[in-house]
Amino acid sequence: MAVELVKRYLCVEDKVFLVTGGAAGVGAGIVRALLAENARHVAFLDIVDREGSLLEYELLNKFGALKAKFIKCDISDEDQLANAYKQILDKYRRLDGVINNAAVVSIDEKTYKRMVDINFTAVVNSTMKALRVMGVDHGGNGGVVLNISSLLALHLGTHLPVYAATKAAVLQFSMALGSEEPYSKTGVRVITVCFGPTDTAILNRSNWENLNKDADRLVSRVSVRQRVESAVTGILDVIDKGQSGSTWIVKNDQPAEEYTGQINEAFKILSETYM
Repeated sequence: MAVELVKRYLCVEDKVFLVTGGAAGVGAGIVRALLAENARHVAFLDIVDREGSLLEYELLNKFGALKAKFIKCDISDEDQLANAYKQILDKYRRLDGVINNAAVVSIDEKTYKRMVDINFTAVVNSTMKALRVMGVDHGGNGGVVLNISSLLALHLGTHLPVYAATKAAVLQFSMALGSEEPYSKTGVRVITVCFGPTDTAILNRSNWENLNKDADRLVSRVSVRQRVESAVTGILDVIDKGQSGSTWIVKNDQPAEEYTGQINEAFKILSETYM
């Protein structure tokens, strides 16, 4: 039986990464996993000072000095995000990968502006900065940007319309920037990963504001969640072998599965119908 050869795009070893929302949950798991794979340095951004500082202390003790750096940063603030990128470049003179993981959600979507600012606008801002830093058309060496979306981006429902819309926007934005023409210029792969429900604080009942019957039903629907470790393993697998513009789903503690063909076909059908 012939063995299928899978193209490998990026070895994590000796590479410099930036992870947003990296102080806890999946983000912290990604930071730990990158260092375990011998990344040269991982900088992680978050607004939670205590958790970020404790994680940095843990990582420096385990992996050695200068291997990890916590930068307190509200990524929705363009100046703070620009300063975080500057700190990394000033110290390491390079950047090889960016994982835009940070997100917020609220059952009470009265806080919709905060969700849009963090879940979508900040992802766009960070991605564009990454392309300017890593793009070969700007003197960089190429790299990878991995943007985290959600299965809600693929599901038309009545729950969490603003959150779902931000994640759908992340998906379409990443597909466009990762397509063949931009990639041929930048040498930076832009990839999307859609997570299924994952056992992180974002889904804890205590974090939902103004619980009502609709919220109760939603929480019960996501009571079966994949482990953080499964989500992190999926991320590392996609970094390793995902083509630019591809879309992957990581759910139910299963390996990352590519859905690029199905999603492209869906968009093709819509385009032929309405254009």
